[in-house]
Amino acid sequence: MRMGPRFGGVPSHYRREVPRRMKAQEKFRMQRLRRGATLALALSLALISGAFAGDNAGVTFSIGDVSKTAGVGAGETINIEIDAVGLVSVKRLRVLVSVNNADDFTLATTSMTETGGMQALPGLVDSDDPSLVDIGAAELDILGTSPGTNGDLTFTLNLTTSATFTADTEATITIEQISLGPTSSDLDVFTADDLGLSVTLNPPVSDPTLTASSVTDVSADFSSGDGAGEVEVAVSFADASGGAAGGQSVDFDVTNNGAESITIDGDELAAGSSTTVTVDTDDSGDASIALDSEGDPFSGSTSASVTASTSADNSEGTSLDLSVDFSVTWDIPVPAELADFGGAVTPQSQVVLAWAVPSQSNNLGWEVFRSVDNDAFDRVGDMVSGEGTVNEFRTYEFLDEELPVADFVYYYLRQVDFDGSVSRSQTIEVALTPMQALPTAMALNQNYPNPFNPETSIRFDVATEATVSVRIFDVTGQVVRTLVSGTLPAGSYTELWDGRTDAGVRVGSGVYFYELKAGSFTSMKKMTFVQ
Repeated sequence: MRMGPRFGGVPSHYRREVPRRMKAQEKFRMQRLRRGATLALALSLALISGAFAGDNAGVTFSIGDVSKTAGVGAGETINIEIDAVGLVSVKRLRVLVSVNNADDFTLATTSMTETGGMQALPGLVDSDDPSLVDIGAAELDILGTSPGTNGDLTFTLNLTTSATFTADTEATITIEQISLGPTSSDLDVFTADDLGLSVTLNPPVSDPTLTASSVTDVSADFSSGDGAGEVEVAVSFADASGGAAGGQSVDFDVTNNGAESITIDGDELAAGSSTTVTVDTDDSGDASIALDSEGDPFSGSTSASVTASTSADNSEGTSLDLSVDFSVTWDIPVPAELADFGGAVTPQSQVVLAWAVPSQSNNLGWEVFRSVDNDAFDRVGDMVSGEGTVNEFRTYEFLDEELPVADFVYYYLRQVDFDGSVSRSQTIEVALTPMQALPTAMALNQNYPNPFNPETSIRFDVATEATVSVRIFDVTGQVVRTLVSGTLPAGSYTELWDGRTDAGVRVGSGVYFYELKAGSFTSMKKMTFVQ
């Protein structure tokens, strides 16, 4: 960027960025003139004169060491090293610095040191904008024989915090402009956008993170030599800056808790054994291992617990221990005795699963597993409690409220007995289609499941906004329960009946009728409650 000897000589693209700076420069020049010091006069005149692009247009700048950034308190001097690379015969140097809050610093004491053969002047604060301070240095080469500063130069800016500054004060120091060159008529100017140099004092503490990038609770079938049961355990690491970091060592502590051996990246781990595998993160901050286990119909269930861990410093240099836990289970599917098992998408874009069993024996409960590829399944939600040993028909429901982004999802149930034995249902597929169009006709669907115990779902369609009622009747025609009473907009709806009256009393076994009234539309169907 070129700066002419007069403002009229400055290119138009530069004028937009420097009016405030030019005004400040003129004030600084007049203030220095009033000082009356010969050296100050010479330096000021040299620094404030116009400039053209010269041999230093390719100089690069970076921030080197900063004396302190965290825990900075009142009256502390912050030393900021600026590394300049590629200088050519530099005898003039000027730096314009800003702070986000002038009250946080004593800018009048700002100075520049280690300026090579150049002599520095004290900082001058802009009277109109007290958050700006101008610092200069120049070499007085009266005879014109000095070669100036060539190559690299590291100079230091020194700013002192105010008496009100505390360790809780967050402040930013920005290098707004640097100009340098061999003479006052040959200066190259670098703006804040060119430089990108700033320092934050007392920044918020940021921590590194280690997060799971694969499912943490996985259930898979044994492999049969085809790798179908291979499961990836993966993590992602980010350092205190929040960026993905490569080369970070992550320990995967693996324990085989089951009856069969497993493999870790092809290496066998016997049942009941533990080992640690160390993997370095790649450039994306990712690290992973592959687990697998083979079995036949006579194999026992095998599970592996995995803890991925690492240690890294936070932004204040404090070392933190990070870890993520995983669980993987392989088994041979043992069919659970279900009378029915199905699923459907609700109008609220959730999936409701319903299943029925003719009886139960030693049943602790049901775990629901979900997959998006019908291969690797992970457990969702809490266990649905069973009822121990009951020689009666029972129905169960589970609502999957947080669905993945997929066209289809797959579910199976794992029944867990009190003695730890498990059995699995068949896998069902549920299509996650986009929200369906509004119904074009009033309709009342058959309840599901039917027969039922302890509850059943009643679905109905409302084609246009209407006053709607859904009521349950016994065989004598008496109203047992009112599920809906009010005005509903067009849409598809699902109501649950738990087999209780409006007073909360459990009804007896038998046939019941449910009725939908929507405007002038009326429909009635029957259902059976069993105990």
